[in-house]
Amino acid sequence: MASRPKTVKVFYRGIAYRLDLVRCRRGLVDCQVLGELDSMESLANKVEISRSTASRFFSGRPTSLAVTLKILEALHLEFEDVAWPVEEDDPPAQPGGTAGAGVARQPRPSNGQDGAARRAEEVRL
Repeated sequence: MASRPKTVKVFYRGIAYRLDLVRCRRGLVDCQVLGELDSMESLANKVEISRSTASRFFSGRPTSLAVTLKILEALHLEFEDVAWPVEEDDPPAQPGGTAGAGVARQPRPSNGQDGAARRAEEVRL
């Protein structure tokens, strides 16, 4: 079984931060102990995201700043408590942590010539 990263390097609005996943996971457990949440799915429902998005957050994979802030609010955590700016001489993130890193955007469709679906208004009957 692969170990879970303790911290990951994330990028929000092009700024690098170190995100403490252990504190985030502890926050989830604390909410479960208090009876506020009973599962990852209940957290996802509370903040109106999918369960897979919630799981991505806790495993250190990319999520948006908006999703991160919603999750932290539900866990009674402040952004400043779990994330701090990365200095240039910071050591690299632990292996396995990739949140926000290397996200490539798909090219825009070129008038349907690339096999992508067209918008409804572009389809002519």
